[in-house]
Amino acid sequence: MSVQKPVLTPPHGGEKVTTSGGSSIEIKVESSQSGGEYGAVLWTVRAGEEPPMHIHSREDELVYVVEGRLIARVGDSRVEVGAGSYAALPRGVPHTIEVVGDQATLLATYVPGGLERLLVPRKGEKPDPAAFGVTFP
Repeated sequence: MSVQKPVLTPPHGGEKVTTSGGSSIEIKVESSQSGGEYGAVLWTVRAGEEPPMHIHSREDELVYVVEGRLIARVGDSRVEVGAGSYAALPRGVPHTIEVVGDQATLLATYVPGGLERLLVPRKGEKPDPAAFGVTFP
């Protein structure tokens, strides 16, 4: 199934979580809007709040750097990237980021969708990464 109706999410229009350190993740497309094919989030990550090295077993991750600089760590590689950079990360590949400076903003798409609900849980939920197929090597 694909997108059946247009999905238009205005700035600050999606469900959002903000950490005590100031990072935020906003859902731009919830997987139910794409028939489960993908989900997308806008993630502003503050230095020191980056995710640990991790592996997705269920989905590919597509990442566009909207602003800021970061070091992308994919497997044993480390590459510094900035605004306008794009990465397509297949499932099963260990990866993480390190923010260079104060913060970076990323647009991340997960194919198939669903992982956005690990990042922005529904009210009252505390999802387990393992239940989403995410492991930490």
